[in-house]
Amino acid sequence: MSLARAAVLVRRKQFSSTATIIQTRFSSHDSHAHGEHNARYNLEAGFSTPFWRNTLLLSLAAVAFYKWAPARDEDVYLTRWLAHYATPREIWAKLNEKHLLQSQQVTDNATVQARGMRPGIIRYRYPQSLEQASPHLQPVGSVPEVGRISARSD
Repeated sequence: MSLARAAVLVRRKQFSSTATIIQTRFSSHDSHAHGEHNARYNLEAGFSTPFWRNTLLLSLAAVAFYKWAPARDEDVYLTRWLAHYATPREIWAKLNEKHLLQSQQVTDNATVQARGMRPGIIRYRYPQSLEQASPHLQPVGSVPEVGRISARSD
Protein backbone atom coordinates (compact mmCIF):
# COMPACT_ATOMS: atom_id res chain seq x y z
CA MET A 1 0.00 0.00 0.00
CA SER A 2 1.40 3.31 -0.97
CA LEU A 3 1.86 6.13 1.45
CA ALA A 4 -0.42 8.45 -0.52
CA ARG A 5 -3.27 5.94 -0.50
CA ALA A 6 -2.94 5.43 3.28
CA ALA A 7 -3.10 9.19 3.82
CA VAL A 8 -6.27 9.44 1.71
CA LEU A 9 -7.93 6.63 3.70
CA VAL A 10 -7.04 8.28 7.02
CA ARG A 11 -8.44 11.61 5.85
CA ARG A 12 -11.65 9.98 4.64
CA LYS A 13 -12.04 8.24 7.97
CA GLN A 14 -11.54 11.47 9.89
CA PHE A 15 -13.90 13.39 7.63
CA SER A 16 -16.63 10.74 7.75
CA SER A 17 -16.51 10.50 11.57
CA THR A 18 -16.71 14.31 11.89
CA ALA A 19 -19.55 14.47 9.39
CA THR A 20 -21.37 11.69 11.23
CA ILE A 21 -21.11 13.55 14.55
CA ILE A 22 -22.35 16.78 12.97
CA GLN A 23 -25.13 14.95 11.14
CA THR A 24 -26.21 13.19 14.36
CA ARG A 25 -26.20 16.48 16.23
CA PHE A 26 -28.34 18.18 13.61
CA SER A 27 -30.78 15.30 13.38
CA SER A 28 -31.39 15.26 17.12
CA HIS A 29 -32.74 18.81 17.08
CA ASP A 30 -36.02 19.85 15.60
CA SER A 31 -36.93 23.19 14.23
CA HIS A 32 -39.81 24.77 16.11
CA ALA A 33 -41.11 26.88 13.29
CA HIS A 34 -44.88 26.97 13.03
CA GLY A 35 -44.91 26.37 9.32
CA GLU A 36 -43.30 22.95 9.62
CA HIS A 37 -45.82 21.72 12.17
CA ASN A 38 -48.73 22.57 9.93
CA ALA A 39 -47.03 20.93 6.96
CA ARG A 40 -46.20 17.77 8.89
CA TYR A 41 -49.65 17.15 10.39
CA ASN A 42 -52.20 17.40 7.64
CA LEU A 43 -55.61 17.08 9.28
CA GLU A 44 -58.53 16.05 7.15
CA ALA A 45 -61.69 18.04 7.46
CA GLY A 46 -65.17 17.03 6.41
CA PHE A 47 -67.32 13.92 6.49
CA SER A 48 -64.81 11.64 4.76
CA THR A 49 -62.86 10.83 7.94
CA PRO A 50 -62.92 7.34 9.47
CA PHE A 51 -64.98 8.57 12.43
CA TRP A 52 -67.91 9.65 10.25
CA ARG A 53 -67.60 6.53 8.10
CA ASN A 54 -67.81 4.30 11.18
CA THR A 55 -70.70 6.34 12.58
CA LEU A 56 -72.64 5.89 9.35
CA LEU A 57 -71.95 2.13 9.23
CA LEU A 58 -73.00 1.64 12.86
CA SER A 59 -76.18 3.63 12.27
CA LEU A 60 -77.06 1.49 9.26
CA ALA A 61 -76.38 -1.68 11.26
CA ALA A 62 -78.62 -0.47 14.11
CA VAL A 63 -81.48 0.35 11.71
CA ALA A 64 -81.14 -3.05 9.99
CA PHE A 65 -81.12 -4.87 13.33
CA TYR A 66 -84.18 -2.98 14.53
CA LYS A 67 -86.05 -3.71 11.30
CA TRP A 68 -85.30 -7.45 11.07
CA ALA A 69 -84.90 -8.39 14.75
CA PRO A 70 -87.45 -10.89 16.10
CA ALA A 71 -90.27 -9.71 18.32
CA ARG A 72 -90.24 -10.37 22.08
CA ASP A 73 -92.85 -13.11 21.96
CA GLU A 74 -91.11 -15.02 19.13
CA ASP A 75 -89.30 -18.16 20.19
CA VAL A 76 -86.02 -18.14 18.24
CA TYR A 77 -83.14 -20.60 18.43
CA LEU A 78 -80.81 -18.24 20.33
CA THR A 79 -83.42 -17.59 23.02
CA ARG A 80 -84.04 -21.30 23.50
CA TRP A 81 -80.31 -22.02 23.64
CA LEU A 82 -79.74 -19.32 26.30
CA ALA A 83 -82.71 -20.59 28.33
CA HIS A 84 -81.34 -24.13 28.15
CA TYR A 85 -77.95 -23.19 29.63
CA ALA A 86 -79.16 -20.50 32.04
CA THR A 87 -79.54 -21.16 35.78
CA PRO A 88 -83.21 -21.54 36.79
CA ARG A 89 -84.87 -18.80 38.85
CA GLU A 90 -85.60 -21.15 41.76
CA ILE A 91 -81.89 -21.75 42.34
CA TRP A 92 -81.18 -18.02 42.34
CA ALA A 93 -84.06 -17.46 44.77
CA LYS A 94 -82.65 -20.12 47.16
CA LEU A 95 -79.17 -18.64 46.97
CA ASN A 96 -80.48 -15.13 47.62
CA GLU A 97 -82.52 -16.30 50.61
CA LYS A 98 -79.54 -18.16 52.06
CA HIS A 99 -77.35 -15.07 51.62
CA LEU A 100 -80.00 -12.92 53.28
CA LEU A 101 -80.14 -15.21 56.32
CA GLN A 102 -76.37 -15.31 56.61
CA SER A 103 -76.15 -11.52 56.35
CA GLN A 104 -78.80 -11.18 59.07
CA GLN A 105 -76.83 -13.53 61.33
CA VAL A 106 -73.63 -11.53 60.81
CA THR A 107 -75.51 -8.31 61.59
CA ASP A 108 -76.98 -9.79 64.78
CA ASN A 109 -73.54 -10.96 65.93
CA ALA A 110 -72.03 -7.54 65.27
CA THR A 111 -74.87 -5.85 67.17
CA VAL A 112 -74.46 -8.12 70.20
CA GLN A 113 -70.73 -7.50 70.25
CA ALA A 114 -71.11 -3.74 69.83
CA ARG A 115 -73.64 -3.42 72.66
CA GLY A 116 -71.67 -5.62 75.07
CA MET A 117 -70.52 -4.02 78.34
CA ARG A 118 -68.11 -5.08 81.05
CA PRO A 119 -69.68 -6.17 84.32
CA GLY A 120 -69.90 -3.52 87.04
CA ILE A 121 -68.33 -5.76 89.70
CA ILE A 122 -65.26 -7.90 89.20
CA ARG A 123 -66.06 -11.33 90.58
CA TYR A 124 -63.25 -13.71 91.31
CA ARG A 125 -63.68 -17.27 90.19
CA TYR A 126 -61.93 -18.65 93.27
CA PRO A 127 -62.31 -16.15 96.18
CA GLN A 128 -60.75 -18.60 98.64
CA SER A 129 -57.40 -18.03 96.96
CA LEU A 130 -57.30 -14.55 98.53
CA GLU A 131 -56.89 -16.11 101.99
CA GLN A 132 -54.07 -18.49 101.05
CA ALA A 133 -51.24 -15.96 101.25
CA SER A 134 -48.71 -16.56 104.01
CA PRO A 135 -48.36 -13.74 106.56
CA HIS A 136 -44.72 -14.66 107.00
CA LEU A 137 -43.79 -13.42 103.48
CA GLN A 138 -44.67 -9.78 104.31
CA PRO A 139 -42.01 -7.53 105.81
CA VAL A 140 -42.84 -5.72 109.07
CA GLY A 141 -44.85 -2.50 108.63
CA SER A 142 -45.55 -2.89 104.90
CA VAL A 143 -48.97 -4.52 105.29
CA PRO A 144 -51.97 -2.33 106.21
CA GLU A 145 -54.51 -3.42 108.83
CA VAL A 146 -56.88 -5.84 107.13
CA GLY A 147 -58.56 -7.36 110.18
CA ARG A 148 -61.95 -5.80 109.47
CA ILE A 149 -61.96 -6.62 105.74
CA SER A 150 -63.72 -9.72 104.52
CA ALA A 151 -64.06 -11.13 101.01
CA ARG A 152 -67.63 -11.19 99.70
CA SER A 153 -68.88 -14.27 98.05
CA ASP A 154 -72.23 -13.54 96.45
